[in-house]
Amino acid sequence: MFVRSVIFAALATLSGCVAQGPIPDVPEPQEVIEEVPVEVVLEPAVIEDPVPDACEILLTRLEETQPMLASLDEALAGQSERIEKAVARLNRPPPTPQIQECPTNSAGVLGSKGIIGSLEWIFMNPPARHYRARIDSGADTSSLSARDVVEFERDGDDWVRFVFQHDSEGDAVNLELPIKRVVLIRQPSTTDLERRVAVELDIRLGDELQTTEFTLTDRSRMTYPVLLGRAFLMDLYVVDVARSYTRKRYEAP
Repeated sequence: MFVRSVIFAALATLSGCVAQGPIPDVPEPQEVIEEVPVEVVLEPAVIEDPVPDACEILLTRLEETQPMLASLDEALAGQSERIEKAVARLNRPPPTPQIQECPTNSAGVLGSKGIIGSLEWIFMNPPARHYRARIDSGADTSSLSARDVVEFERDGDDWVRFVFQHDSEGDAVNLELPIKRVVLIRQPSTTDLERRVAVELDIRLGDELQTTEFTLTDRSRMTYPVLLGRAFLMDLYVVDVARSYTRKRYEAP
């Protein structure tokens, strides 16, 4: 019992000392680091993929394109030869045309055909008068200026009555003639077909008499009342467009 009391008193004394005074600082242990010398070794850099030189790249490319350039040179050489031949043909002077003189004589005859101009005087019967006629080898049929065209029947045949007049060719003439046929004509300026009746008249070009078929149409706006086409010229005449009025007017007996 006594021993236990002594131990408790000692503990109380120690606890009172701790509470009354500060606990002195105890220095922390320090870690001592020993310096070790470091040796630095520099190794050379290794380039795994070296960059090729630009000149080497160009030389390689040129070597690769040599076959293609050679083929192009060969093709251009062939084209140059063709061009030179074409230029030579273009620079070649044209051949001199061979002009063959047509056998003509003072009477205005080419072989077996007479030569007439683009304009001629004709004598037409009926009405037994002279008229100026235009010679047109581009027209198939001949035509006559007519107005007030009326078709009628006479003795079972088809006839036509019309007025033949031109402002510069004298007075109007009333004519009645049998119809030879009916034709359909298309003008170059239109696609419509024009119906015309055709009659026959005797005309004289100089002293030459010929029965000619004319289609009737209004030529009052034309310069000449009569047009002579290929049907009149065929096998008889050749037209010289540089000439006019090659025949004298026919003198009726």
